[in-house]
Amino acid sequence: MGTEGRGVRPLFFDINHPVQALMLRPVIERFDRMGYTSRVFARDKDVTLGLLERFGIHATTLAERRRGRLGAAIELVAREGRLLRLALRHRPQAIIGTSVHAARVGRASGAVSFVINDDDAAAVPLFARLAYPLADVIVKPACLAFENHPRQVTYRGNQQLFYLHPARFQPDPGVRGEMAIGPTQRFGVIRLSALDAHHDVGVRGLGQSHLLEIASRIPKDVTVFASLEKAQDLPEGWRPIQLPPERLHHVLAAAEFFLGDGQSMTAEAAVLGTPALRLNDFVGRISYLKELESYGLSLGFRPGDEPSLLNALAEVLNGRRPRAMFDQARARFLSDMVDPLPWFVELVLSRLRPHA
Repeated sequence: MGTEGRGVRPLFFDINHPVQALMLRPVIERFDRMGYTSRVFARDKDVTLGLLERFGIHATTLAERRRGRLGAAIELVAREGRLLRLALRHRPQAIIGTSVHAARVGRASGAVSFVINDDDAAAVPLFARLAYPLADVIVKPACLAFENHPRQVTYRGNQQLFYLHPARFQPDPGVRGEMAIGPTQRFGVIRLSALDAHHDVGVRGLGQSHLLEIASRIPKDVTVFASLEKAQDLPEGWRPIQLPPERLHHVLAAAEFFLGDGQSMTAEAAVLGTPALRLNDFVGRISYLKELESYGLSLGFRPGDEPSLLNALAEVLNGRRPRAMFDQARARFLSDMVDPLPWFVELVLSRLRPHA
């Protein structure tokens, strides 16, 4: 990708999760338009590779994906070893990504390392221990400024704004036709995450009993679409979402509500102004979600507080928490935040070292 107009030393992008594919796509495209050469590396996780392919971004997989703690450790070593060999061969100007490898490989190859993270270090301690110590720049939302790590730089916003800021994303009402649903039909989205990352060990989310209880509270005139990473039986009448993943944000923007047990899609719905309800053990522990909750864009509930979750869902569906309230909250949020894409591009440009 890109051209040689800015020198032969490329920019490396290390992508490990679908959200990072979405977040870094506009960054990669911006640098390509400026004449830089990008080399993209991606982990074969969920829909990451498929997203990049549909975006027209060629990505190299560094190692076979492995599961379990031992497998993850073997994969990490294999990925880092290959990335280091490639970096020593191509001498990148920078290594960018939410990557545990960027800092060490950057230090060994002379590249500036940019580690992007929006999770509290206390919530992902292993990542912080592996990724932060040698990083040249640690990029975080301003809600994490209190962590005060050396070399951290903060911005007012979150990762979802890289790809869902109104400067780049406008909801497509045509998605209703793709879902075979009428222009005024009310619908909601339910999302169950796998919760199988290393930092998810012991974390509780939504289960089959929750789905049945939720189904009993949703009016018959509201269609429910489900996106499941876990093997669960759908309640009667619920429909799986059968669209390409890059279309899901248009679905979220049109939905009456979102309810799930993961972090990323909750934040995406909230940034789009869709009432976003979440149930898991991370509630109260993730600062960027607490920030969205402080604006009234998201509502978080811990396991054991299911009655409050169901009451909040009922208030959204019966109009006591109208969509207009969330639209106003979104407007306040956007006015207080920056567009992180141009901010981040300027940050990278300011830190690149002179090269031959």
